[in-house]
Amino acid sequence: MKEHFPGYYRKTEEDIKRIWEHGIIMFDTNVLLNLYRYSDSTQQTIIDLIKKFSKQIYLPHQAALEYNRNRYEVIAEQEKAYNDFLEKIAQIQKDLQSTSKPPFLSTKVDKELNIIFKKVGAEVKESINKYCEFLKNDPIYNSISELFKDRITKPFSDEELKEIYKEGEERFKNKIPPGFEDEKTKEGIRKYGDLVLWKQIIMAAKEQKKDVILITDERKIDWWWKIKDGRNMGPRQELVEEIKLQAKVDFHMYSSERFLSYGQSFLKEKINQQALEEIKAMKIAELKEIKRIQFMEKRMFEHELKAKDEVNFVTQRIEELNQKLFSLRKHQESLYKDSMESDEIKEYLHNMSIHEAELNEEKMHLMIKLNSIQKYLKESEIDSKEEKMRFLKYFYEFKHRKE
Repeated sequence: MKEHFPGYYRKTEEDIKRIWEHGIIMFDTNVLLNLYRYSDSTQQTIIDLIKKFSKQIYLPHQAALEYNRNRYEVIAEQEKAYNDFLEKIAQIQKDLQSTSKPPFLSTKVDKELNIIFKKVGAEVKESINKYCEFLKNDPIYNSISELFKDRITKPFSDEELKEIYKEGEERFKNKIPPGFEDEKTKEGIRKYGDLVLWKQIIMAAKEQKKDVILITDERKIDWWWKIKDGRNMGPRQELVEEIKLQAKVDFHMYSSERFLSYGQSFLKEKINQQALEEIKAMKIAELKEIKRIQFMEKRMFEHELKAKDEVNFVTQRIEELNQKLFSLRKHQESLYKDSMESDEIKEYLHNMSIHEAELNEEKMHLMIKLNSIQKYLKESEIDSKEEKMRFLKYFYEFKHRKE
């Protein structure tokens, strides 16, 4: 059975051990870019672990390209994150030192807190300076360059890339992995980045004639096989079957945290629990932020939908008033001549003018309301676009960590 459907066969411990012993280990861009987001100790732990598999490691050319294309952006992002944190703690310190509202602190505690805030601020500024220096001399870049010296796959030619992009169009239409999820966040040929990377993995597997382990921090369903209860069963079946068919090798995938835990276990080393917990905590925090932004986007959409319904109602009511006013004025014109000879018609016209004023007043209020709602919709459209772009950027950084 497993020979016919290798993608649905879950590898045994023996299978996995064999792949680790004799296979090649390849890395996605996001794993390298995430190094900038870890503490120095966790960062060094991962670099050291990669170094211990130096005879087995390879970097797809596409991953190397995207790493070089994006590392400065990630460095700047980290610098900004520390600056934002510095502003937050400055505000907390200011609030705690307020003498006009609680909490009211004793002089002793206030002094102790100032010492703590000073130490925290100094350490944060040190981190900011570190990332500023990375723009001139990047030690992570130097380590990665050394690790993958002569171990980057060759690039595809322009003609080969054109064929891959053409194939990608059909694959994406039919939801064939990997990369079809990138249509949501990328434009042009950039959306085919994962497919190019995948083709380079297959090419390396053919050349080396060895099984492949891919280390990636992708979370998208176009890479991972996930069942309905949310559990991750491994790489997508289509990927396992495609590389098996084309290169006659097995394929397996790990996230950074699983690479760290399984890699150290394989080497019979003590697992660095502190580094493991840090990576997990970062992923959890990012997932929470994504959910928060998704919730905000949903709420904005609901408010916008409600506002649009109200616009339709108000517009319809204004149209009704316009029709009533038109009919009223026509009726007034028809009675005006007769009113010169009849007090009763004069009284009737007077009442009609009062009613006209009431209709005009209602129309004026509705016009003000309509302008207000339309202004809200225009502003919310801008906010929605900005929020959506922020969400997509964050979502992209978290799940792709590349282009």
